[in-house]
Amino acid sequence: MEEKNTSDKRLWLGILIVAIGSVWLLDNLRIIPYFISDIIISFGSLFTVIGLFLLFVRKKIEAGLIFTVIGVFLILDDYYYINFRDIWHIFWPAIVIIIGASLILRRNQAKLDPEKKNDIDFINDFAVFGGGDRTVDSQEFKGGKITAIFGGSNIELGNARLADGRHELDLFILFGGTEIRVPADWSVQVEVFSILGGFSDKRKSSIQVVPDSSKVLVVKGFVMFGGGDIKLA
Repeated sequence: MEEKNTSDKRLWLGILIVAIGSVWLLDNLRIIPYFISDIIISFGSLFTVIGLFLLFVRKKIEAGLIFTVIGVFLILDDYYYINFRDIWHIFWPAIVIIIGASLILRRNQAKLDPEKKNDIDFINDFAVFGGGDRTVDSQEFKGGKITAIFGGSNIELGNARLADGRHELDLFILFGGTEIRVPADWSVQVEVFSILGGFSDKRKSSIQVVPDSSKVLVVKGFVMFGGGDIKLA
């Protein structure tokens, strides 16, 4: 599965590079009209392409929408002579709407799997303008959701055991932060997308521990104007 995902990423990256090179070549040969090339070869177009790639290929809804909105506004500002100040008066409310909509969508997705709501083997941490320490002792941990907005939590999984199979821990961090501590023998994959923020894997151990590949925790999600990290318990 991992090899297939890597091949898909290389395929799309190759297509993107070929497309960029082709447009560049056609522009140098004066085949593309100047007014079209000015739109295609611009930061607005770059942001828009990245946004559409994140939306439809990587399935990163929040990041894709934000990049697309930024790209569209840059194109409008550069080529349609719309007042820059008016654009940004629209831009920030649009970003707020996107963030709110993403929270609604995540809630609806959770409803599709009702067993996660009350199951002690799932975590559902919601920290807004606050937070705290939370310890999870589940012996069949199956992931869950962590939301941090202007706040954050410290999640302690040192005494927990990961259930067999592949499980997801979904993050949504905005102007906040989250620290997650896991046992040394856990197999953890970090697939968090960040904009003006970051999420780091800081696991280090002086003792050689071989993770159990039959049990995988995938930490994924979206971080903006915030951060977090995963460490050893």
